Amino acid sequence: MLKRATSLPAAAVAALTLFAGCGTSEFTYVKNSGDQTYFKVPHEWHEVGTKSLDDALTGLNSDSAAAGLRQRLWWSVAYDASADPNAEHLMTAGVTTEPILYARVAQTTEAQRDTISLDILRNFFLPVTEEARESVAQTTTLTGFELLQDEVLTPENGLHGIRVVYNYDLGLGVLHTFDQTALVNNDGSKLYLLLIRCTTSCYAERSGELDTIATSFTVRSDK
Repeated sequence: MLKRATSLPAAAVAALTLFAGCGTSEFTYVKNSGDQTYFKVPHEWHEVGTKSLDDALTGLNSDSAAAGLRQRLWWSVAYDASADPNAEHLMTAGVTTEPILYARVAQTTEAQRDTISLDILRNFFLPVTEEARESVAQTTTLTGFELLQDEVLTPENGLHGIRVVYNYDLGLGVLHTFDQTALVNNDGSKLYLLLIRCTTSCYAERSGELDTIATSFTVRSDK
């Protein structure tokens, strides 16, 4: 699998100025200036460490030599809306009744650049395409798949990718919604990811808030 920092774009600066004049901003502006990546989260959400998430998503222990290389090639961050924040809320098969967000910017390897496609991006976290779902059908407890949104993104600044929103029952009879935006630059050398998870009822109740977060994900690329 493929992974902030500090100057905000003009629109974000204008927004901050506006909020400063009206009191405390309702959002925290998260930025990785080196990779020109920006988004916002509600200010009451809690930042949580990403070590366990990065380990799980790559299959590498963070103490290994390969993981050391990963740390030089990646930037990642996570925010949890739970009163008891825990990065594991992204990965657990249990019920996650408050939203959790994970974002990553990662340099890709040459081998990965040769295989990246829109379907690879769609299936980055869980199987979304029919072919991917069929390939794991005999070995997974995932059920209840429902595709809610599948949008191809072609920003004007040299990027392309997808935003997919889908439901899954992770094995406990409760549907969860996953909202994933994944982009690569034109030469495929960097991947930019934003992933939000919550129960489907939570996602429906907070759809405006979560859509605001997802659509605030902004990347500038010169490649």
